[in-house]
Amino acid sequence: MEKRKSMNKKYKIGVVIVAIFIALCLLFFVNKPPTIGMSNIKEIALIDYSSDINFRQTVNDCGPYNVATVVRALKKEKIDSSKFAKEIKWRLPNKYTLPLGLERQLKENGINIEIPQVKRLSDRDKIAFLHEQLSLGNPIVILGGIDHYQHYMTIFGFNSNKDEFYIYDSLQEENPDNLSLTIDENDELPGNKSMSSKDLMDFWRKGGMYGIYKWYAIVASL
Repeated sequence: MEKRKSMNKKYKIGVVIVAIFIALCLLFFVNKPPTIGMSNIKEIALIDYSSDINFRQTVNDCGPYNVATVVRALKKEKIDSSKFAKEIKWRLPNKYTLPLGLERQLKENGINIEIPQVKRLSDRDKIAFLHEQLSLGNPIVILGGIDHYQHYMTIFGFNSNKDEFYIYDSLQEENPDNLSLTIDENDELPGNKSMSSKDLMDFWRKGGMYGIYKWYAIVASL
């Protein structure tokens, strides 16, 4: 009897050790920062994007409006942003959309997504990661902070020689010629405004709530 108890105890200890080992492995791989292929990075990368898709969001609808513009840019389909805003799930009472809502809506519309764990990268490596993904033709939705609220924006290109990123910001001022669109400061460049790497990092680092979704990004592709 004592021998059986001893074996059961050893078995339970073994199970606990294996469980801890698996948990640590999962934690390591889930939070493992992405590998950056420096050879993939171009000096300039511009994702095909038309100025007539710079739609201006309705109240607290930056999440679905960014989903819609990614789908438009990648699939070249006419998408109704207001319809996306009505259909998206995972919304808070104030209409803020949790990241899971964007992820699921992108998948439902045939977009592949990756959620990179960039938190442990330096700012320099975060910029290199963005450059690589954009060089590969993948737009990137990021969650950042403006004043005292959270906001999604999508990056559609960059020019490293000018230290510029080309952004779709659904909160840009209204276009006086078409109030459903924003003004476009980028002319023939993608998105509707440009940001320096410093300004982009400052925006991005303010994203997240109570330590959750810090440095959050969605890399989109077909």
